[in-house]
Amino acid sequence: MDEQYKNDHQKFVSGNDGSTFLETCFILTIMPISVLFQRVVFATFFNNDKYPLPLPLRFILEFFFIAVPFISAVTFTELTPFLIFGMLITCLVVPMFAQKNITIYFKNPKETLLNLNSMRKGFLEEYRAFVMLATCICILAVDFQVFPRRLGKTETYGISLMDIGVGSVVLSGALVSRQSRSSLIEKQQKKKREEEEEDNKISSSSSSKQQQQPQVKILSRSSLMWHQVKAQAPLMILGFVRMILTKSVNYQEHVSEYGLHWNFFFTLGFVSISLAFLKFNANVSAILGVILICVYQFVLNNLGLTDYILNHPRDSIISMNKEGICSIVGYLAIHLIGTKIGTELFKVRSTLTEWRKFATKLLISSIVFYILWVLCEIYIDKTSRRMANLGYVLAILSINLFNFSVNILITLITGNHNASVIAKSINRNQLFIFLLGNILTGLINFSMKTIYAPVEESMIVITSYSFGLCLLALILDYKNINIKFW
Repeated sequence: MDEQYKNDHQKFVSGNDGSTFLETCFILTIMPISVLFQRVVFATFFNNDKYPLPLPLRFILEFFFIAVPFISAVTFTELTPFLIFGMLITCLVVPMFAQKNITIYFKNPKETLLNLNSMRKGFLEEYRAFVMLATCICILAVDFQVFPRRLGKTETYGISLMDIGVGSVVLSGALVSRQSRSSLIEKQQKKKREEEEEDNKISSSSSSKQQQQPQVKILSRSSLMWHQVKAQAPLMILGFVRMILTKSVNYQEHVSEYGLHWNFFFTLGFVSISLAFLKFNANVSAILGVILICVYQFVLNNLGLTDYILNHPRDSIISMNKEGICSIVGYLAIHLIGTKIGTELFKVRSTLTEWRKFATKLLISSIVFYILWVLCEIYIDKTSRRMANLGYVLAILSINLFNFSVNILITLITGNHNASVIAKSINRNQLFIFLLGNILTGLINFSMKTIYAPVEESMIVITSYSFGLCLLALILDYKNINIKFW
């Protein structure tokens, strides 16, 4: 990349003060609304078991029903309210054209309850997949002028759509962590043991079989830590590879984002490694997360850490990457609090009414976190993704819990029928899709001067890139391929 264009590009993405909390939340809401729209349309017009919709056609329709509205919302933001209200009205009107024997809403409550209580929850997979898809779309779209500057990452303080990405990925990972699923896993293992014991009682050789059962090996904390370090090695390697590639090709970098060498992969890796030292139950983890972010905010405000992050010269390897290193505390707090939310999520509920109450509880929690965020903005400190401070943690929790509660409500309304194949495909290979999105973003930036591209060309490139990512995810899923880096 030539030096002049690199400098122009850095200026293009720098100095942003952000958008508003409500606009950010409003734009992200289009994803779950699009899912509802897709399910209603499919149930109305393509609900024929004898002649199921061919997978290629289903994929194309899903892309236009789910991905295209989001692309439109983040490029032409003035269309967002019309898209949301238009899809909601369509969901009310379209079922009138359905055949009399077809039920669109509140279909098969027993099946819906079974899905909600299962280990693999459809609404959770959709939520995580679309967080990743939105992130991949935005990391390229932000390089074009068609993407409003206020939605790009903020320089120091403020909140925007791009600021939400990393925190949302960390939170979505916490929701499905083994610690979050531990209660459900234990119940399944207990049930399996009871069934085995029952079989052993019937069998005449029960005593010998019990003696042959292998003992579960309990690892020490140091062993768990070493296991976690090895498990996260691929993320760290990806971080080093990205760093080397960006430096070697003189690729533009927004230094105030993470620092001179740091990147997203290092953050994920170090957060995961840190968790090896913090193996507690969900309640303790949540309390620890709250204490951690409060102490961190105190240090920022009263012990000079804010001044260090914002103003200290980059004269050592630590200070060169001060944003990335210090912000680990905020992301770690998000993960610890997220495990408690995940534990509540994986609780088995006996009726759909209990799930409605849980969705309402999440919605109320989102409002509470929003109120706390407002108070934090007024009395404590402005929101800063750069430092991942208290305001940022509260914003991440509020926005994600709101969208998550909407996802659950949509599942309660429509069941898991006509579930998105795009969501299923992306969820299967999330890390690979994100890595590929980064590589393609870099290649596109090298092949064209994105900041000077006209609107029509920008939209074609962004849409084609998004279509290609979704298509590759679908092919990998169809071929039953899991791409892992360890």
